[in-house]
Amino acid sequence: MSQSDERAKRAGPRQPGVEDSLRYRFLRAADRLLVSALFRVHVEGLDRWPPGPFCLVVNHHNGWDPLIVIAVTPARPRITWFGPREADFSRGFKNRVMAFFGGVIPFNPEKTTLMSAAHAVRRIFEADGVLGIFAEGHNGFRETSIQPFEDGAVAFACLSAVPIVPCVISGTTWLWLGKRVEVSFGEPIPTNGVRGGTAREELTERVRDAMEAMLPATEPPAPGRRPLRDLLTDLFHAPDEAGRRSNELGE
Repeated sequence: MSQSDERAKRAGPRQPGVEDSLRYRFLRAADRLLVSALFRVHVEGLDRWPPGPFCLVVNHHNGWDPLIVIAVTPARPRITWFGPREADFSRGFKNRVMAFFGGVIPFNPEKTTLMSAAHAVRRIFEADGVLGIFAEGHNGFRETSIQPFEDGAVAFACLSAVPIVPCVISGTTWLWLGKRVEVSFGEPIPTNGVRGGTAREELTERVRDAMEAMLPATEPPAPGRRPLRDLLTDLFHAPDEAGRRSNELGE
């Protein structure tokens, strides 16, 4: 690795904007129109949405999830998403869309150290912004369970002593025109005074418990033929994700 590459890795990703810019307002308005035209989104617990800064911890079924969350939440404080480590935001339709929104902190171990990513996250919180993070790290396709959390979500919140807002999305494993999607927000969970690995593990379990309490009780049946089902379900999926979904759901 050259010295310039090493310096860039230590410096971390370019700081995304957290202001309510004209471009962001335009893209958010277009996103709201698109989501409302395609799906029936029901929201619960939005009255629990606190002022920034805070960390929004979300489960993950589909590449539509961040766009749906953006569509149903307030414009301020603005959400900046922490990208999964495998994502290359210069490639792929979903990643390019999120990067164009201007609100993504990419994390690639070959280009970014965890410490430099943590600095970028801290700057988001210092600007009273919101960090959105899919704590499972990659899509899971069962609506009634949450996969193990990867490191990051709770640690980032604890380092800056900002609260965690648990969020659960239900109904996006399969999507079609007019599909009902549920988005639920839990009570903010404080992180003040959480120090050390044991305390973070306990906090992680508390966040998981809050999210699991908002999950549906039963797994939805496999859908039959629905309008635009295949197109909408896999529009933002990588080529291998349809296969992973089939394996996970036993189809």
